[in-house]
Amino acid sequence: MVDCLSLSHYRALDMEDHTLPWNDTHTINLEHSYCYCGQDRNLLEIALQCRYCRNWFHAECTSVSNPPDLLFTTNYVFVCHHCGDNHVESFERTTAGWKDICSTTIANLILEEILYRVGTEDRDLFESKNAALMFEWNPEQYYFNKKEIIPFVDKHWKSICTERARTTTWWATLGSCLYSSKDTFVARDERQRSAASDFCLADANLWHIRPSIPQSNVKAPPSTPRVPKEKRKSESMSSTSTPAAADARPIMPRTDIQRRSTTPTTTPSPRGGSPLLPTNALASGFPSSSAVTDHPFNRFGFKYIPCKQSLLPLVAYQQSDNDQGCTISITDKSPYVSVAKDGLTVATEKGFRMCRANVGVKEGNWYWEAVIQNAQGSNSADGPHVRIGWARREACLNAPVGYDAYGYGYRDRTGEKLFCSRPQKFGEPFETGDVIGLYIRLPPRKPETFKSASRKRIPIAYKEHLWFEEKDYRASKEMEALADPYNKESEIDYQPKTIPGSSITVYKNGVCQGVMFTDLIDYEDFGRLPETVLNNKRTKKRRKQRKTTEDGPPVRMEEEDGFDGVKHQQWNDDPPIEDDGTLGYYPAVSVYKGGMVTCNFGPDFQYAPTVDEEWKPMSQRYDEYMAEESVWDLVDEVSKCFRRSNNVYQ
Repeated sequence: MVDCLSLSHYRALDMEDHTLPWNDTHTINLEHSYCYCGQDRNLLEIALQCRYCRNWFHAECTSVSNPPDLLFTTNYVFVCHHCGDNHVESFERTTAGWKDICSTTIANLILEEILYRVGTEDRDLFESKNAALMFEWNPEQYYFNKKEIIPFVDKHWKSICTERARTTTWWATLGSCLYSSKDTFVARDERQRSAASDFCLADANLWHIRPSIPQSNVKAPPSTPRVPKEKRKSESMSSTSTPAAADARPIMPRTDIQRRSTTPTTTPSPRGGSPLLPTNALASGFPSSSAVTDHPFNRFGFKYIPCKQSLLPLVAYQQSDNDQGCTISITDKSPYVSVAKDGLTVATEKGFRMCRANVGVKEGNWYWEAVIQNAQGSNSADGPHVRIGWARREACLNAPVGYDAYGYGYRDRTGEKLFCSRPQKFGEPFETGDVIGLYIRLPPRKPETFKSASRKRIPIAYKEHLWFEEKDYRASKEMEALADPYNKESEIDYQPKTIPGSSITVYKNGVCQGVMFTDLIDYEDFGRLPETVLNNKRTKKRRKQRKTTEDGPPVRMEEEDGFDGVKHQQWNDDPPIEDDGTLGYYPAVSVYKGGMVTCNFGPDFQYAPTVDEEWKPMSQRYDEYMAEESVWDLVDEVSKCFRRSNNVYQ
């Protein structure tokens, strides 16, 4: 830095006298001469703008030890060598406002799109002497939704959100800022502007991004302390309390946020808070009662899967691996079911509640065991009880397995089998200490034209973790009618599709109880939901056509039919009606008033099934499922790359 200062000391007068010809935003001068070194400024390099002379300085030419590490950062106060007291530089990061956070994020996302088009081989293209190229790159064409903005902010939180506490609802505040700051962000369709809209910068020229500078360029007198506005505000607020008192009041995250009911949006606020069992001999394996769940629950028509960053640039995020393999899903359960730390033992103090494994099966022969830890069996009507079996994704989590047409259950008290809440005599009762084996046989599906999983999901941040949010499958009226006890079979006008040759066999302590159910309902049977969804789309299309006729042509929605997720980048009311890779039958456990079960998904079982055919433990299914997810990630990456290539050349 000393060399730079000595070589360009004569330029100080020009800087302070403002003789360099600058543009209106004071970000580019016609001589393309900046910093102590007098060299050009490059958009791909960190540069700091002086608060007073407003010149730009390469971060590497300054003495700042901790400059911003993210391009387009604006929440700082920098004073150069020429303007500083006693010719000493100063630099301070200020509390990031949500406008700053969103602006920095969108600017970086725009730059990523530009770099994808023009490449990084010729870095000279990004020097200020070539700033006119920005008009050819049309940065205003790039719009971004919260599904892209939130993960970027979460990834760069420390770099971009200086001194800002990460609350449990920060993503909602971010959406509100995008929606309300009309002077800074423009929606793709201003007529339907909302927090779920697609946004771009009102001034998308990346050369114009700069920190907030006072209107006056006059250097403050030496006696005037240069304290950032944010800092002055915080000091005035804390002037009435001692530092010790301030430190004694840490910011506590809110855990009482209620989920919005009725219409879901792009990033809803899932609520955690499972009640935990009281201390007893078996409760030591469960989280402590003071623990607060740090995960969402599958409900309100949404499901959640943990995710992480992907090596694939366009896919961006992928499902996280579970080191324990096949376990009970911590999200796919009733909030009133407690899951032990091993992910295999479940219990509740409430009425019947259900949980499912974190992976299901579509075809093949599969087996798992349920070790009954606490169940009265036939000894008591009101004591702890258990029901176990297999269930689909649509099965109700706040009811026992076999309650509806989406699951098949085995009852501890009577040994009866249950489907649609209709008990039938089947096998022996079971109780504490028994080991129940459940074997499912699903014949191979008929080979069809290759079709990739229809995955429409977005990454969201919840309590410092990333989760995929995705619409979950909805129970159809036709399937609900099958479980209605007031409906007679002769009056039901819908017959669900079945899987011929499929069956569920039950074992008790290694003794076969027989085949519990045959010809299971096809897990791809959605009732008449597909027809309903199709009719809804037709209705919306007609409404849109009428509105177009009345209001004129609509704003063009770029990539409207090729959005990588949900059309228009926001959720609609229609449930999924295609396989997203999670359809199938899942191991399911229901517990009642102290009932407790430990699941054994293999590969080692106490009582292996006695069958003359090949079968697999459920633990192996998890490895297959994660391999399938990797394949779908690659397919999505290729598909997105192909669509982007087409858009570039159109």
